Amino acid sequence: MATELTGTGNKRAGKFTPNMENFRVSLSYEGLKLKKSNKDKTIEDLKRKYSR
Repeated sequence: MATELTGTGNKRAGKFTPNMENFRVSLSYEGLKLKKSNKDKTIEDLKRKYSR
């Protein structure tokens, strides 16, 4: 008995957004830190602010 594949793959609908606390820890490993003025902003806000 063969298994038939229908072509419906595992597709993700959402976009990955990291947890802000994990992002701060990651920055600290690299010797970086967020400015106090950016402390309460989301990652999306920071991307918009620093995008070129």
